[in-house]
Amino acid sequence: MKPYSVIVLAGADSAKALGAASPRPCVRVHSHAELVAQSAIRRFAIAFVDAELLPQIDSRQLRLPVVAIITESARQLPGAVEALAAYPWLSHTLAASALANAPAAREYLAQFLDRVFQGAEHRVLGASGIGRIAMLASANRREERFLRMREFFARHKLSDRTATSVLEVAEELVMNALYDAPFEAGYFKTAVPRSENIELPQEHACEISYGIERDEVFVRLRDTFGALARSRLVEVLARCSTTGVALDETRGGAGLGLWRIFSAASTVSITVIEGQVTDIIVSMSTQRGRQAKALRAIDLFFTPRPAVDWLDSVVLPNDLDLLDQSVTLIVRA
Repeated sequence: MKPYSVIVLAGADSAKALGAASPRPCVRVHSHAELVAQSAIRRFAIAFVDAELLPQIDSRQLRLPVVAIITESARQLPGAVEALAAYPWLSHTLAASALANAPAAREYLAQFLDRVFQGAEHRVLGASGIGRIAMLASANRREERFLRMREFFARHKLSDRTATSVLEVAEELVMNALYDAPFEAGYFKTAVPRSENIELPQEHACEISYGIERDEVFVRLRDTFGALARSRLVEVLARCSTTGVALDETRGGAGLGLWRIFSAASTVSITVIEGQVTDIIVSMSTQRGRQAKALRAIDLFFTPRPAVDWLDSVVLPNDLDLLDQSVTLIVRA
């Protein structure tokens, strides 16, 4: 395991909360110059910076990932979008309120830092979780899958309201994977209206998985095109943040939906390997209350590299036909 360091350029409250939640000791700095100096003497490091201090950062002097801490609870999503739009080198945001629950924050940070420094696969299920996984190649067959999803969530006592929100997110992710991703990758020469059916060959079927882990429910969608661009994603979110959700005529008139996805989520993790895979995981809290439902973190992993180690570990069972079927997700020891 790589000996990474956590550097904090933040106010006293954020620094204290990070110190309690971080799986590694935190080094607090008080200026950009100190941040640069600390990063220079630490081979593997990550910086957590209050969003208000981002204008001080000169990314050309840094060789480390930066996480923006969004301190205004009422503006977690707009604040995160503003930061991502203003700083193209920024890939991660974290709500300061998410650090209040130290045990939960520690678990999130441990997995997040593993991904950053180890290139590890994003685990969605722990020992207490349960889920399902399937492949989907036909837009006309998606309603069958969504019905099975609803039955699965009802069986595991998820509220109707939360199940409906998860299914709305799943609908948008599936439609993006079947319609938008093939077009943006050049597989379709023209955009296909969402009113028409899509039938992709099995090798381009998207993978959908979903499940429940303690007080979180998730839906995950992977496509084989790897066509989502960070600039496009942030542009759409920024436009929705300022003008509202509208139709995007450049994508066949499809509803953007992304703002609704981010608005419903507690965490969003997006991994794109150009030309190979787009992997989107949306987690939602099953707890009640406005704060429990608020967006806690956005993690963006975009790479032009042709392959990464963790992708080789993503192997679906080869003795089962998962096309329009499903199998239970399990946690490997």
